[in-house]
Amino acid sequence: MKNKAVNRLIALGTTLTILLCGCGGTEKPAVGSAPDRETQTAASQSAAAGENAATGETPVAGENANEDMITFTFSKSSYPSVTLPEGQTPDDNVVLDYIRDNYQVDMKLAWQAEGSEYNNKLSLNIASGNLPDIFYCNDYRTFLQLAQNGLLADLTDIYEENISDTIKGIDASYGGRNLEPVTIDGRLMAIPAGNLDGQQDVLWLRKDWLDNLGLEVPKTMEDLEKVLTAFVEEDPDGNGVDDTTGLTVDATKPVARYNHAFGLEPIFYAFGVYPNYWMEDENGEIYYGSTDERMKEVLTLLQDWYKKGLIDRQFATRIGSGETEAVFTSGQSGAYFGAVHANYTDAFTNNPDIELVAVAAPLDGSGKYNYVLPEPTSSMLCISSKCADPARAVKIIGIGNDLYRGFDEKANEIFNAAGIASSSNGRRAVFPQGSVTYDYFDIIEKLGKAVKENIETGSYTEYEGMTQYDKDQVVLATQYADGSDKTELSFKSYYYRYVGSNLLSGSEMNPHEAAYYYTTDSSASLQAELDTLEQEMYLSIIIGEKSVDYFDDFVTQWKNIGGDTLLEEVKQVLGR
Repeated sequence: MKNKAVNRLIALGTTLTILLCGCGGTEKPAVGSAPDRETQTAASQSAAAGENAATGETPVAGENANEDMITFTFSKSSYPSVTLPEGQTPDDNVVLDYIRDNYQVDMKLAWQAEGSEYNNKLSLNIASGNLPDIFYCNDYRTFLQLAQNGLLADLTDIYEENISDTIKGIDASYGGRNLEPVTIDGRLMAIPAGNLDGQQDVLWLRKDWLDNLGLEVPKTMEDLEKVLTAFVEEDPDGNGVDDTTGLTVDATKPVARYNHAFGLEPIFYAFGVYPNYWMEDENGEIYYGSTDERMKEVLTLLQDWYKKGLIDRQFATRIGSGETEAVFTSGQSGAYFGAVHANYTDAFTNNPDIELVAVAAPLDGSGKYNYVLPEPTSSMLCISSKCADPARAVKIIGIGNDLYRGFDEKANEIFNAAGIASSSNGRRAVFPQGSVTYDYFDIIEKLGKAVKENIETGSYTEYEGMTQYDKDQVVLATQYADGSDKTELSFKSYYYRYVGSNLLSGSEMNPHEAAYYYTTDSSASLQAELDTLEQEMYLSIIIGEKSVDYFDDFVTQWKNIGGDTLLEEVKQVLGR
């Protein structure tokens, strides 16, 4: 999104109060990282120092010894069900001690909360004018309101000089695209956590089933239909029982956005249709992808697949926790769409001989695999305008990230001795940045290439910013490949880092960028009802409760209950 669009968004005026804006948000605990990077392996419990992204240098402990001690308060989004080592708490631990003793910064935890409760607490802080010095924000409208009302420190003139080389390298990997949404009227107002590339949904199939039936990996829509038909009708598991079902689909959200397990998005994308996104047509007109007339062709296909059993006939009833996933992991289904990290260890637990393959399919008519890039950022660390020293706050954010990534050998020894390296979530519970992850836009693809090189040649080339965690992933995936260590952890690494990630550089990959990713003034009051209407439309048409012609009624309803209002606001933001 261009900076002028952000400026117009602020110029729209604020029909919502800051408090209401802050109450939105998501239950997701982390942004900017694939779920597997949130779970440290046993092999990474002794994390050693990595190389600094840009210069090879590590933070110098004690380099601020001559500076006066300063106190910063901070809030963070926490992870659920984290068990910390004895003697370590979120507000009193070896990480905060190390930062205080070596960088003369006393980090005081003002408060923390999980998921939407974090947004509720932040809203109360905003309303009272009592913001921490450093705080996490994962609602873009809230960020804009904060910036507009002078509640954020202007980082423009202090960022480059004080942020770490690692985060500079991360910014460079985005081409600065991550900084655009947090730059208002040419002024940098936050430190963004980016959304990683390489988490687009691909087709996961049971390779052993393909082999059993003598089938090739599908490429086109017709190929996929043939494979699904065989999986349903031809006893792919060879047990002599008619017990397999079709494509596994999420009933609660059949269609969503980027990085959505068990969705149907790639089917729509193959038709050049992009539901759930604000798009721009060939004439420069802005439209909502879910109202595209071409949706009817895709819905007709999906309804037909459901009638034939090529989509799990029971999917609409599978709404309990884990029920959808279990259809695949239990061996009932052999196909689903999900990101390259969306390979489920329960499948290995239930069947250690299982074989999977990830496929960029179905392709469109020109042989391309379409997908929509994620928004550049959806969360950020903000510094309050009341902060006594924003420059040192910027510096300590960068230092904290380097410490988290393992770029300080002395710190690693101390943290490991205290048990902080035992799990990534545990580490997040004691690090000031909490659930925020700063990582390279192309890290998933880069790590995948290193894994591939090691499996196929016996060695690999380290890349800038490679952490001990990354190196451990290379080892784990290789151990699974050569059969020396087949565990749930190595299964996950192999299929994520080798089988899945190495699709990402394929010539068929065809990314598209949405015209606009974020909410508008009226989203808080309108979006929930619009989303419910849309998801009910998908479900009712696919399972045949309503005809495909109902789509026209849906579009009319969508427009009348607020869709047209949001469309006009998006157009205003974009200056159309």
